[in-house]
Amino acid sequence: MRELTPEEQAQLESMTDPEVIKPKFAWDDTFQRKLLAMLLTDEYMLVQAMDKVKPEYFSNEAHTLICKILIQHFTKEKVRPSEWIIQQELNNSLKDRDRTIQLHYAAELKSIYDYYTSGLDSREYLIDKVTYFAKVQAVKLAFHASLEKMQEAPEDEKTWGFVYEKMRQAMLIDRSYEPGLEYFMNIEEMFKRMEDVFVGKERFTSGFPSIDNALTGGGLFIGQIASWIGLPGTGKSLALVKAAVENVLLGHKVLYITLEMDELGIVQRFTSQFAKKDINNLRQMKEEIKETIEEFKKDKVDPNLLHVKQFPGGQLDVNGIRAYMAQLELRGWKPNVLIVDYVGEMKDDPSVKKYESAYRILRDLRGFGVEKGHVTFTCVQPNQTAAKLEIGQYIDESNIGTSFDQFKPLDAFWSINQQVLEKDAEVGRIFVIKHRNGRSRFSFKIGFDYKIGTLDMFEISKDTYRERMNLVQEKKAEEVTMDNVGDASSGGKKQRSKKGFNPENDTYEA
Repeated sequence: MRELTPEEQAQLESMTDPEVIKPKFAWDDTFQRKLLAMLLTDEYMLVQAMDKVKPEYFSNEAHTLICKILIQHFTKEKVRPSEWIIQQELNNSLKDRDRTIQLHYAAELKSIYDYYTSGLDSREYLIDKVTYFAKVQAVKLAFHASLEKMQEAPEDEKTWGFVYEKMRQAMLIDRSYEPGLEYFMNIEEMFKRMEDVFVGKERFTSGFPSIDNALTGGGLFIGQIASWIGLPGTGKSLALVKAAVENVLLGHKVLYITLEMDELGIVQRFTSQFAKKDINNLRQMKEEIKETIEEFKKDKVDPNLLHVKQFPGGQLDVNGIRAYMAQLELRGWKPNVLIVDYVGEMKDDPSVKKYESAYRILRDLRGFGVEKGHVTFTCVQPNQTAAKLEIGQYIDESNIGTSFDQFKPLDAFWSINQQVLEKDAEVGRIFVIKHRNGRSRFSFKIGFDYKIGTLDMFEISKDTYRERMNLVQEKKAEEVTMDNVGDASSGGKKQRSKKGFNPENDTYEA
């Protein structure tokens, strides 16, 4: 190798000058504040960026110290610190500094929080920018380390191995993506996935055999999203609890996010269905329930299969779910079933119309499921036209409230149909509105367990449905005060024509 010329030596020295090579953001203070604000307030963003962003990347000393405090706290506590904690740590770090400097850092922290604005688009944009910046900085640092090594031992073969490895690692920095299925290189993977589907490892149940049997593969799959629709009080939340119970029984890890009922209410419903006990007498059956749960857990490698979390209605968006699930993953728990009860109570995007926001929520929930590898269950509310439907008619996509476009992202869409007479008979009808992969546009009958009190929902035969409906109809007819004065043909008594309920078309027949 030839010696460097004086000009080349001078150039090399300038390139290795610490002040020249010191990592700095190529963007202005506004961008740096925006980035740091997202790290401070968006837990998902923090998890994504922690292994890429280093405190010294920031040009402002206050930003550097704040970032350092944030990362140290999150690494230790696994929880994103609140603003007052950051401020307290700042005070501790600056206790020996001039009062003016302390006030400057405090003011800068306040301004950073003021820069935060929620929104999926800005978060994704920043993740891309941070990834690009981290790659550039890694290359710079690798180049700097390589030059130092070359100066120390330019003829040593180990030097070039060091240079290659440093540059290779720097160029590998990127967003994390799964490689996908390399079909011709690993056909066995396809058959393994098929086997996982049939043994239930990657198959998820709706809770109703008629629905699962109509779906290609016998159930839902990772990345898919399904929704119920029905009038208030007809069992949408009960159907979501049923999905939680049945998927837990298959060994899946279920995260149930409730935006209406509190956590205790949901776990009481789950317990009632899971243990087959009256929801009104759970306290009296404590020992029996505990025995049932222990029996279920004893052969499970990881029995921690259900998390129930309540969030205030109108305050949770998809970003919030991302952040919460990222925190669960840091604690070693990753669900493969997400239940959101329900999307109508999620936070709307204020930058768009309500109908557009409703569509985006379901679209982004589905995309999130594809990204993280879970199936999603939720429910939507119908519009006013659904309340005008009669027995024999079904709620379908034309009855969606807020936005018809909510129908588009769904892989499966089912309606619960129950009129007053059916509620009295403890029955109802489910209509399969849409299956992206499978048979749709059919109905079946269901029963509700109100008497035992488990609040379970289950399929029943047409005959059972007819018998229950006729019993209620006869009971109601007997309660009607009969007119003692009849016409001649009735022998002086008013006769009631006998009617039967036809389950084929959900109508009465004389």
